[in-house]
Amino acid sequence: MNCGNALERRCPNCGTQAPPEARFCMNCGNALDATGPPATPAPAAGAPATAAIPPEERRQVTVLFADLSGYTAFAERMDPEAVKSLVDRALLRLGHEVTRYGGTVDKYIGDNVMAIFGAPVAHEDDAERAVRAGLAMQQAIVELDAELALRVGINTGDVLAGSVAEGGYTVIGDTVNVASRLQAAAEIGTVTVGERTMRATGRNRGAV
Repeated sequence: MNCGNALERRCPNCGTQAPPEARFCMNCGNALDATGPPATPAPAAGAPATAAIPPEERRQVTVLFADLSGYTAFAERMDPEAVKSLVDRALLRLGHEVTRYGGTVDKYIGDNVMAIFGAPVAHEDDAERAVRAGLAMQQAIVELDAELALRVGINTGDVLAGSVAEGGYTVIGDTVNVASRLQAAAEIGTVTVGERTMRATGRNRGAV
């Protein structure tokens, strides 16, 4: 209102900067108002946090890793900005499927999404929610009609949940490592789950 300079658009939930075309926050998956005014800027460094991070605790959660693949080939013949726009759009859609099924996007690592079901908010059917989200992710990639493919790995187990160093809320433990390995070993277009996830959802095979 003073100088007329455009303000940064930020997520009202976590304060992460969002591009003008984004419909969902790439950090927390929160829905953004694409037509409304810019969100309130995040608190300055050193300011007290508006939302307290839950205390550190052991929890049983289901961890989901989803990895985009297949864009390397067309990245060689497309403009870098077009490639980034496509990947951003795909990741935002994947994050939306996580939140739609009650999960939390823990982080985006390059072209990889890590999501948690069961922390900080737990449901009785978190394992099933994670599997449904994984299947919805695969369908979402098909609907995007792009030269992209997806591998999804899901694992259920005990973790230590809380703040790591000065970062935000996350989970650590072998359960996370196994989920990542399951994703890496999965066939393109599948959702591969660990034994405990399989038992919790009543499925009798590891890939769906």
